[in-house]
Amino acid sequence: CSSRAEAVGGRRKVACFHSLCKMAGAVAVAVHRQRAMEQREARKQFMEDQLRMNRYFTKYDKTNEGTLNKDELRALLKDLNDGVEATDDEFNYVFETADKSRTGDLSFGELKIALCTFKTYQRSKPFIDSVMHKYDEHKTGRLEFGDLKKMLTDIGGAEPSDEAVADVLERFGAKAKAKLTSASGGAETASDAQEDGIPTTQTVHAISYWYTHPKAVQDDEEGLERGASNKNQVETAGKSGSVCGGCCTS
Repeated sequence: CSSRAEAVGGRRKVACFHSLCKMAGAVAVAVHRQRAMEQREARKQFMEDQLRMNRYFTKYDKTNEGTLNKDELRALLKDLNDGVEATDDEFNYVFETADKSRTGDLSFGELKIALCTFKTYQRSKPFIDSVMHKYDEHKTGRLEFGDLKKMLTDIGGAEPSDEAVADVLERFGAKAKAKLTSASGGAETASDAQEDGIPTTQTVHAISYWYTHPKAVQDDEEGLERGASNKNQVETAGKSGSVCGGCCTS
């Protein structure tokens, strides 16, 4: 009896082993098929991107130089934006981000970066518009020193120092030159150093920097909670990602 039970148990183990092998094989086949499908989709998307870039160059490269100059890129962005021309801030942001070679013209690959940058910015525009509507007191289209300080106070939960605000303004302001003076001096103060302020194109970057820079850390618990809540909004608006967070393939 014991030998028969052992034989039955052995057969069950063998059957179980074969069953597991079949399951593993089925999983491997499914994974292989999924990867193959993803590769086909990636190749298809790549070809579509190449064709789209070729169409853009054929239509907008008026000089037939194989690159797009600023006027040609302006015309392309206008058409992609339902006939609305990009502002100077928006255009300069897109062009300077894409012009990696610093030649003043965009190559085939640089055009792809430009379009991706523009699309990413457009996706963030509703959030940016809400920020500007609330904090751009003088409606200049820029966050000046006072505007920026109010915004950073709200998102951080505590009023930042003038030095901390000026640091953000220095990095992301249009002229990138915020000036600080000593408290005893009679010269220009931090609040006077408004310069041109932070343009709409740099708003999300400035807020993201504020969260990651040591000067932005607040000690009060309520401020941290409010900051975390606002940070989620920024990350959603910015998925903002990188300059090209997959937007070229959507």
